[in-house]
Amino acid sequence: MKTDYITSGSTLPPYLAYPRFLLGMNIRLTAKEVYAIMLDMTLNSDMVQTDKRGRRYLAFYNKTIAEIIDRTPSTVAQSLRELEVVGLVEKKLIALHTPYHIYIKLPAGENEP
Repeated sequence: MKTDYITSGSTLPPYLAYPRFLLGMNIRLTAKEVYAIMLDMTLNSDMVQTDKRGRRYLAFYNKTIAEIIDRTPSTVAQSLRELEVVGLVEKKLIALHTPYHIYIKLPAGENEP
């Protein structure tokens, strides 16, 4: 990879938003990485869908994110369970043999000044 110094005219390459509230959370780094990727997908992807109440969600198999972060689907599943426990993800099973609807949530009040 070729690198260069950052100057006042530098532009950033594509990047993921990493919410500051994740820094202080007691969850594994992989769960934080999965959350950041899903947050980006929810805000910027054509994979996002909207339910009848206007809430955005993702419908995918764990293999999709596993390939992005070079981990196994079971690692992604474990990360999703961690994120569910802390309330940042809500999974809804719609039908057997279909992907879960995964709602990515934000902590209440985090977007206020």
